[in-house]
Amino acid sequence: MKHYDDPELQDIAEKLADPDPGIRRVAVLALVDSGEPEAAELLIQALKDEDPAVRQEAAKVVDEFDAEDIADSLLAALSDGDEVVRNAAAHALADLKDPSVAPPLLAALERSDDPFVVAGILRALKPLRVAAAQTPALQRLSDEDARVRREAVGVLGWLKAEENLPALIDRAKGDADPEVRRAAAGALVYAARERVGPPLVAILGDPHWQVRCEAATGIGKLDYQAGLESLIVASRDATWQVREKAAEAMGKLRVAAAVPALGECARDPMSNLRKAAIGALGAIAEPECRPFIERALDDPDPDVRKLARWAQSQLDNAA
Repeated sequence: MKHYDDPELQDIAEKLADPDPGIRRVAVLALVDSGEPEAAELLIQALKDEDPAVRQEAAKVVDEFDAEDIADSLLAALSDGDEVVRNAAAHALADLKDPSVAPPLLAALERSDDPFVVAGILRALKPLRVAAAQTPALQRLSDEDARVRREAVGVLGWLKAEENLPALIDRAKGDADPEVRRAAAGALVYAARERVGPPLVAILGDPHWQVRCEAATGIGKLDYQAGLESLIVASRDATWQVREKAAEAMGKLRVAAAVPALGECARDPMSNLRKAAIGALGAIAEPECRPFIERALDDPDPDVRKLARWAQSQLDNAA
């Protein structure tokens, strides 16, 4: 065992060598409070402990240490034999958000064929927004594993590069996995509305309701006025969550032509949808909104009534 000059660190090192895994777990927690640069060495040691509970504890506290020192150990932990440890390492990698870890992440990405490891690395690369991640992310869009494709979409969405749009649109429209389609639809909103508005309108017809929700949200975020008619159709969707997102999006467009459809939504049995509709009517604040807003003042849901009072004040201010 290496000897440490700092008495506190030496005590932790001895506890990490204790045969009792419970004591070793407590020692890991003590590492966080030590504040010594050499503590990272002991953390790396704990990440390789024979007991999965100790390894899991170590993976949970890595964000308290310098990212560059422990990135390689976390990458190794992605292949741990214990699923809990692997998941903890994946979450810890994603939380590093330090550009200095990009080179080892990219190197590991090139070496690995394990879908869990690849997905974890891509998730960690996403908030770093390094241009070097673009090519490997594009390559992984055709991976057999949906988790990998979903994380690759996230990397490309965060890079916000126009040249990635065709690939993202292709995933949003045609990927076999609804979560990948949903992620790709959400990733489109950084581009010009004229370029991604039509694909989002097409995606409103997706067979999966969560993808339709994402498309409606995107149309609203982009203020894509040409999508209004499709949003009106979506406001009558069989799934109330889609109707809710369509109502919210129409509120962002702020056009009077949406009022009749929003008035229908304001009568819906689902209170969440009624709130979305009244909020949208308040945002539009045209005279034709008033009957629907005033009727909502007597809504059985107190949140709807509260929002109706706000919407009424918006009308009065506009007048």
